[in-house]
Amino acid sequence: MFYMNLEYYTRRSNAIVELELPYEYGITSMKRNGGIIHNRGIEYTLTFTPIQKRDYALSVSLNASKNWNEGGHTDIDVNAASFLSGRSDIVLKEGYPLSSFWSYSFAGLDGKTGEALFNLLDIPEEERSRQIDPTTYLVYSGQKEPYFTGGLSLSFRYKSLTLNTSFSLLLGNKKRLPSPYNQFASSYYMPDPYTNINRDLLNRWKEPGDEAHTIIPSLPKAGMAYIELPNNENVYSIPLWEQSAAMVVSGSFLRCRNIGLSWQMKREWCEKIYMKNLSLNFNMDNIFVIASKRFNGFDPEVSNSVLPRNYSLGINIGF
Repeated sequence: MFYMNLEYYTRRSNAIVELELPYEYGITSMKRNGGIIHNRGIEYTLTFTPIQKRDYALSVSLNASKNWNEGGHTDIDVNAASFLSGRSDIVLKEGYPLSSFWSYSFAGLDGKTGEALFNLLDIPEEERSRQIDPTTYLVYSGQKEPYFTGGLSLSFRYKSLTLNTSFSLLLGNKKRLPSPYNQFASSYYMPDPYTNINRDLLNRWKEPGDEAHTIIPSLPKAGMAYIELPNNENVYSIPLWEQSAAMVVSGSFLRCRNIGLSWQMKREWCEKIYMKNLSLNFNMDNIFVIASKRFNGFDPEVSNSVLPRNYSLGINIGF
């Protein structure tokens, strides 16, 4: 058996967005054109059986999808928070993919205090403005959605035994890691004494020289100075670090989603015990995932958690 399908698509569309309005307009929001979106991609499916014998057989199924999208012209004013979080419903910046996001440019830790340092924030006073383009002091980090997805399924049969496996692959997306300071109120105030804090803080900066082997800043302390941003906002260094390039990691991964083994009893054996059929099957889900070590064992699909590994055993009997 051999089956192959290849599809190419292209589309130009408008991004309809909902914008907040001042209260004096009498309504809280309105919909408007948020810019032009250019989409194109390829989808590929292949199924074939390279080995087909009486006692054994091997079947292979592949699927892959590659997408390119790019934001066109937009006249919507986008604030720094949208660039930092990333949005797929509006065009943030012309020429960049949807779901793109930006980060503060991390410059390391201060060797004396352990506080985070940043590039691009020190600009002349006359250039500071609430209307400044955030991308002049932020750096592009990537896109949150993968640009390539793929899957592979294998099925091998030997007489009455059948082994099935399923793999999935995602490439090209970026993620921002959870902050080890997320139990700290406003990422500044010490948590309640009974709160379990992130063990990654054991690797924080503690003394001069630690900046050579850690990117986690020191604990917040009284008297920490604000950092003045080019848009005239004043923020502590830890919230900036949490949204900096230091916390961006590749979200690409390869996952073994399933392994299953089944056994079918021969018909003549079934007849001897007055059955029409009998089969046993054993399945395992979420066997393993290969991803960036910076996830520290957590799953790249569910952020600060893991997908449970499931086992099931079944028997089917027909009379």
